[in-house]
Amino acid sequence: MSGFGVSFDGFASFADALALARRAEEAGADGLWMAEHLGYRQSLVSCTAFALRTARARVVPTAISPYLWSPVSVAMAMATIAEAAPGRVALALGSGNPMFLAEAGAKLERPLTAMREFIACLRQLWSGEPGAYRGEMFRLDGMRMAFLPPEPIPLYLAAMGPRMLRLAGALADGVVLSAGLTVDYCARSLAMVEAGAREAERDPAALRRAAYVYIAVDPDRAAAVERLRPKIAFMMRNDFVAPSVAGSGITIDRDAVKAAISRRDMGAAASLIPDEAVEAFGVCGAPGDCAARIAGYRAAGVEEIVLLIAGDAAGEAAALDLVRSLSR
Repeated sequence: MSGFGVSFDGFASFADALALARRAEEAGADGLWMAEHLGYRQSLVSCTAFALRTARARVVPTAISPYLWSPVSVAMAMATIAEAAPGRVALALGSGNPMFLAEAGAKLERPLTAMREFIACLRQLWSGEPGAYRGEMFRLDGMRMAFLPPEPIPLYLAAMGPRMLRLAGALADGVVLSAGLTVDYCARSLAMVEAGAREAERDPAALRRAAYVYIAVDPDRAAAVERLRPKIAFMMRNDFVAPSVAGSGITIDRDAVKAAISRRDMGAAASLIPDEAVEAFGVCGAPGDCAARIAGYRAAGVEEIVLLIAGDAAGEAAALDLVRSLSR
């Protein structure tokens, strides 16, 4: 296992994403994590294609939101993908970005309850037994799957806030941390996950620990910073990153960034991100510098570094070369 994954944000075309998935596997990536950003390419569909066109890497739709999907639909879809790629499927659940949920007519209500119940429903459905589940937000009245995944499907929580991080430790098989977090904030987040596991009398060592990391590999550090700036701007739309930003001591007008993104003016949003923020919340520069920063995330407790690669084909190739070299 290389300890690396590659993330897909849905911005690139389906053909380009599929080509990158194959190159990522060839470079040694263990996981192909496909984001569910609303209005962009769809994660379950994309992961089905990834599963069919690769042979070894795990495919992970992320982060499926209980405010947009029913547990029955997700259980069916994931079991189908698992048939296509036995033992190579995982699922990341997340409440979703409040701004995009509101645009889609959904409201972020009682996220801990929603996540707890959604997980319970998925596990009930994948048990193969007809059962009744009476939750506050979800229910099953004898629904039974006609087929099951050939192997258990690990469930990650895409968690950011303290209570959701503790819930990941208490209920999920693993956690995937947001991109754009400092190394220090990652360490503190994982400590909260472990605390949740201990409170639930679970073994923290059994939990999977992944984190998204923005990366731009280029010997020209200024060029790398410029490529990464729009990615950091897009991350700033999420209110849950506020504690990490506050802890960094870097001043960012997040309200202005969010307003620009709501207009889909990525250029304006990126212009509001200072260089020091790009370097604090992402990994950029020459290969050696990037390797050193990645080592910092590993020291913080992250087992799988899920790279969100910034740049064109040359930037992708440079990042995959780094994966290849660090996976030996």
